[in-house]
Amino acid sequence: MAKKRELNTVFKTIVTIIAIGFSAFYFYTAGFGILSSETHRGIYLLVTFLLSILLYPASKKHPQSKVLYVVDALLVVMAVSTVLYWMLQYKEYAAYRAGWTNQWDLIFGLIIMVVSLEVTRRVMGNILPLIALVMIGLTYFGPYLPGIFKHGGIRLSSMVEYYYYTDGIFGTIVNTFATYIVPFLIFGAFLNNSGGGDFFMDLSTSLTGHIAGGPALIAVVSSAIFGSISGSGVANVVATGTFTIPMMKKVGYKPECAGAVEAAASSGGQLLPPVMGAAAFVLATLTQQPYSTVALISFTPAILYYIALGFMVYFQAKRSGLKGLNREELPKFSEVMKKGWYYLFTIVVVVVVISLGYSAPATAFWGSVFVVICSMLRKDTRFNFKKLIATLKEAGTSALSVGATAGTLGIIMASLTLSGLGVKFSSLILSVGQGNLFLTIVLVAFIATIIGMGLPTTASYIIMSILAAPSLIQLGIQPLAAHMVCLWFSVISNITPPVCVAAFAGASIAGGHPMKTGLNAVPLGLFMYILPFFFIYEPAIFVYGQELAVSVKIVASLLVSICCFAAAFQGWLFRNLRVWERAVFFITAPLLVDAGFYSDIIGYIIVVVMMVYLFRTAKQGKPPMLAA
Repeated sequence: MAKKRELNTVFKTIVTIIAIGFSAFYFYTAGFGILSSETHRGIYLLVTFLLSILLYPASKKHPQSKVLYVVDALLVVMAVSTVLYWMLQYKEYAAYRAGWTNQWDLIFGLIIMVVSLEVTRRVMGNILPLIALVMIGLTYFGPYLPGIFKHGGIRLSSMVEYYYYTDGIFGTIVNTFATYIVPFLIFGAFLNNSGGGDFFMDLSTSLTGHIAGGPALIAVVSSAIFGSISGSGVANVVATGTFTIPMMKKVGYKPECAGAVEAAASSGGQLLPPVMGAAAFVLATLTQQPYSTVALISFTPAILYYIALGFMVYFQAKRSGLKGLNREELPKFSEVMKKGWYYLFTIVVVVVVISLGYSAPATAFWGSVFVVICSMLRKDTRFNFKKLIATLKEAGTSALSVGATAGTLGIIMASLTLSGLGVKFSSLILSVGQGNLFLTIVLVAFIATIIGMGLPTTASYIIMSILAAPSLIQLGIQPLAAHMVCLWFSVISNITPPVCVAAFAGASIAGGHPMKTGLNAVPLGLFMYILPFFFIYEPAIFVYGQELAVSVKIVASLLVSICCFAAAFQGWLFRNLRVWERAVFFITAPLLVDAGFYSDIIGYIIVVVMMVYLFRTAKQGKPPMLAA
């Protein structure tokens, strides 16, 4: 994200009032229902536009330019007029003149396209707006384009109508963000400011800080807990990394390694229920599944990812000779629990409310109410008026990191639909993959990596859901599993250079090189590439809706396989491993996930024999020759 500008007292007050009103409005609708569809979507986009224009300058080099202030004022007028026009005209258009747009519709439609692209550019940079402009060009100039891009062409008036009224700028993305993301951002802000964030951090520290590479394990555990109720990779890095990264550096981690661990750990929070990232809510909308179903099937794979990351971090620390922190430096578990045990029930409340069939916004609403009640149990964590105002402001402004992309993502989605490029691209993937499912998944992973190098997770997933998910579905994969594959491959965009926002955030805290931090994070997050293959070949990994005995067997084998792979990759298990020992574990890991009886037996025998051998030689203190 771009750097915010310095505001004077007047504009700070304006921003505060707008952000508080924004949070309060969507907190109310989360608990008591929306007023109307056009109000719900319109207010979200209007406030997002206004806050983005006020907080982010048009030019990084000249943030205080008086000339650009005039541009800002003009942009505010454009944003207010076009959103209000849409809100006032939407019902009439839908009822009487769909397909018959008037001149004002086209004028305001063009204006909101300009505003959407500019807001995204200011907050998120140039890449996403450039992609949107390319998609607009591909849609309009279809008759003149070569190969797969060629189509009959769409009139400008039809394009603007689709972007403005049908399913573009005010479509699925804005509705999903307004309905789901804002309430959970409010929930996250209340949790963090109620003392819950400090409790979960202290809990992680007390449990893992003394182990080898303890601060890195603290990062893994705390990022999992915090990420499961915040849903934002970058917010997770900032919230937990300011604490864990200095501790990692203290025990010997290089800045790039410390930032990489935090980035890989925080990115996984978008995959861990009960609160996942924005893309998961979009997934639920696109697949027409209840969010509770998406959360339930996501739980086991996400836990497996964090276990895998824990193995990778621990084995790396042991191989490098890194120590943990002294117990005297760590909070005591008993004292931590005594101070805030009741915050553990926050997760229970969220899970119970979802299980009872309440909507995701209602879940966020009652979760927020619960943490406010928890905060009242201690004098130093209670919400007074000043703290409540600060929390609502924080929630309102934090929504910009996602919201600023909403209009532009709507343009991209609409363009892919109008041009037919989504269907054509899926056919191309099938053609290149030659109907081979494994090769097709590899192609999807490759495409997601390329797309994700320049986009945030939500944008990357939305594009993949249109370009790649249909190709998997045509090969017989269930839609939900196909979209889950695309989601997981998209999440790794947070740590994939050159644009890896989570790694950049970690690097800024650690004082390391951003690109090197990203390159260090990718191997740690490798299981984001590996686990999606099991969504296709071993759907029992989802547990939900599967025979329990089969799921337990698959998950148990996966756990052992994960340990083998991490040991082979990091070169440590009880001691440093020789080259041939690493090779044995690399070969054994896939045997345990083949799901065949004999392959499992062979795999388990090899693992038991190797572990006994390694444990005995490590205990005898014989350093291995040719260690690699």
